[in-house]
Amino acid sequence: MNNHRLYHHRLSYEKPPVPGWKDIRNTTDVHSLYWIQSGEGDFLHGFEEEQLHVKAGDLLYLKHGFPLTMFSSVDKPLCIRMLLFDVLDIPYEIDQWQKPIPVDSLHVPFYKSYSPEQADWLESQFSRIWSIQGTDPHERQAEFQYVLSRLIYFMKDTNISQNPYLRAFQKAKLWMETSYHQPIRLEELARDLSISVSQLRKMFIKHTGLSPKAYLNKVRNEQAKTLLLLTDEPMKVIADACGFADEFHFGKMFRVWNGIAPARFRAMNKSERPS
Repeated sequence: MNNHRLYHHRLSYEKPPVPGWKDIRNTTDVHSLYWIQSGEGDFLHGFEEEQLHVKAGDLLYLKHGFPLTMFSSVDKPLCIRMLLFDVLDIPYEIDQWQKPIPVDSLHVPFYKSYSPEQADWLESQFSRIWSIQGTDPHERQAEFQYVLSRLIYFMKDTNISQNPYLRAFQKAKLWMETSYHQPIRLEELARDLSISVSQLRKMFIKHTGLSPKAYLNKVRNEQAKTLLLLTDEPMKVIADACGFADEFHFGKMFRVWNGIAPARFRAMNKSERPS
């Protein structure tokens, strides 16, 4: 059985930097990301109301039912971008999609403070989500799915190890998960990370069970299935978005990975698209 993970946009809004504001997390039946754009404040989180000081460049993930009380600084008021979304796993069995299964918690850190360079990248991703427009709901959903998937992958690899080999592996894995649409040469990637190709390959096999090339193919395949399932984009556009030289190479590899042509995959599942 294979699962396709779907991120569905519920609501996004910005908490303006008003001095000394206080609020609680009111909507707790969804997943939430709180991106601290500027300012400082204190949060009381969990059922024991543990205190956490937050500042610009911090990112919080709140799972279902997680209580939070927020206090903004008077001198440096908080400005927060709040993203609310649902997560569903859609099983794929016997050549058809099954009923979606709600996911209550993601395996990402509750809280993390990021470096200025990382914060710039995160800000660009939240800005991209805020700028999603268009009249076609499938296109808007596909864009949201793409950007949020990159954010989630980034958050999963947030704790970079001090072991140089493991650190190189984590950075390479994150690069593949967020830059799979670009040409990626393993030799160049290994050189940039100051590790040999053979050692990088060993780390991927140890931690993912796949070679670097196979792992990249897995990421590209999942993104291709997402675009086929949720959009009506032509094959050429999907091929380019997933890092293929052209639609013919994309079609060939998709058949190898899934045993079915991409057009056939889309046609079989078009009526099963989640709205």
